[in-house]
Amino acid sequence: DSELVKEEEEEFNLLKTLSNLCQYLSQQAGEKGVDFIIDLPADPISINGLEARLAQVFVNLVTNAISFCEEGDAVRVWARRRENRVLVVVEDTGPGIPEQALAKVFKRFYSERPQAEFGQHSGLGLAISKQIVEAHGGVIWAENIRPTAADPTSEPLGARFVVGLPV
Repeated sequence: DSELVKEEEEEFNLLKTLSNLCQYLSQQAGEKGVDFIIDLPADPISINGLEARLAQVFVNLVTNAISFCEEGDAVRVWARRRENRVLVVVEDTGPGIPEQALAKVFKRFYSERPQAEFGQHSGLGLAISKQIVEAHGGVIWAENIRPTAADPTSEPLGARFVVGLPV
């Protein structure tokens, strides 16, 4: 926690960082038979921050998405600038997030993993990601992708994690 305070923020092109990470992580998706879709604007979006820390957030979100997917599923990473913010979205066609877990996914040591993966994940990744994003003046949230907003009881079509950062 205190390490974030000690580091020096610098201006960097967030889209270039995302593009590099996605190129690297697409191999992991491919090995699992998961389609990996990258949809980033052509124009650079520069932000002030700790590039390595924010990269850690996006690596965590993408690797989580891939880990919850099965062969034939897809992970999509996209970003858009909205006035004084940039939104970065990581979404997948995996099982979605159990409703009772949505409020807990960012808590320390919380993990909603299959029994076979028990002990392989600390439950800290999303909690740390939330700290990093908030230290940058941003927000992060999770939601399920639904076939229609009119029917919140329908089965999720996947999970979506959204990060909003000031530009």
